[in-house]
Amino acid sequence: NAAGVWEYSWPDDVGEGKHTLTVEATDAAGNTATRTLEFTIDTTLSEPVITLDSADDSGNKGDNVTSDRSPGFTIENIDPDVRRVTVQIAHDGSSREVALTQTGGRWHFTPDSEWTDGSYTLTVKVEDNAGNIRYSTPLDVKVDTHTSINRIELVNDNGVPDDNLTNEMRPQFRVTVPEDVTVVRLSLDGSGGWVNATAGATKGEWNYSWPSDVGEGKHVLTVEVTDAAGNTATKTLDFRIDTKLSEPVITLNSADDTGVPGDGLTSRAQPSFTLQDIDADVVRVTVSVEHGGRTETFDVLQGAGGWSFTPAAAWADGSYTLKVTVEDEAGNIRHSAPLDVKVDTQTVIDRIELVNDSGEPADNLTNDVRPEFRVTVPEDVNRVRLSLDGGRKWVD
Repeated sequence: NAAGVWEYSWPDDVGEGKHTLTVEATDAAGNTATRTLEFTIDTTLSEPVITLDSADDSGNKGDNVTSDRSPGFTIENIDPDVRRVTVQIAHDGSSREVALTQTGGRWHFTPDSEWTDGSYTLTVKVEDNAGNIRYSTPLDVKVDTHTSINRIELVNDNGVPDDNLTNEMRPQFRVTVPEDVTVVRLSLDGSGGWVNATAGATKGEWNYSWPSDVGEGKHVLTVEVTDAAGNTATKTLDFRIDTKLSEPVITLNSADDTGVPGDGLTSRAQPSFTLQDIDADVVRVTVSVEHGGRTETFDVLQGAGGWSFTPAAAWADGSYTLKVTVEDEAGNIRHSAPLDVKVDTQTVIDRIELVNDSGEPADNLTNDVRPEFRVTVPEDVNRVRLSLDGGRKWVD
């Protein structure tokens, strides 16, 4: 052009590497001059690689989950002619770029401040002297610095719900934890021996059933969990095994045992009964009463004088069978031996005969100064007395 600048674009590819350009110029007077230019063509640049340091890969190796808030990263495959290396960090919808400097012959990145828990994506960008730019494959890393145990349940907690009391010698447990937990271990009573729970069908639930009998009484279950990042958490559960319950006893109150003591006969239409051998941890007491082919069950509450039962309404004459059922906090149930009682509130004298009636039959007239009598009564009558003076003096 008018400024003396000449341009030329090479029409064919020039090979990679160093080259020498020779320029010859001729002016209007025919003078010539020659000059050279050394130049290099460089179109190649290796793809960088970024990895989480193995020392900070605290969970399962290679899963890129770490419990370190300031994890270290190694950058490799950096060509010698690279003049700029940066790491781009994306987290929670935002990103930033950090320039790196080679130290001790290696490229390394550690965040200058602690990261919060969450997911991070790191990408390395390199640029060489020729202006070539390459990016690494993004590296996804998860920072997880803690775990927890949400709940420990005694599955076969019978009796009162959630009181951690069972009457089964082989307790079953369910542990609820975050979904990233990979190991759940259990230990009983500080024995130091650990057993591994099994992951259930529902994520975050782990189960274990004790394979052998655990002794009667109080116990402490220790649970330890480990998540994918290597974090651990420990929690305990106090529980109790109770398989024992006394057999209750029901008796007719002596004051209402109006016949021969201990014969189970009473003339009271509302007899009272005493309940004994009721353990202190019993939570429910019932009395079932069977009469005439029908059975009714009544809840019984402990009174100031102990456990007793009196029917709310008068019973009809007849036979009754009573049985006590008790249930304790652990869900143990025991029944008393049945008690048979007969209510008999009245009796009759069917007939009185003057045996030595000597005149007209059945005219109650005799000429014998020592009269003889026959009394006919129901079969359950056990005493018959006679008086000739209006009841002042009796003879059997």
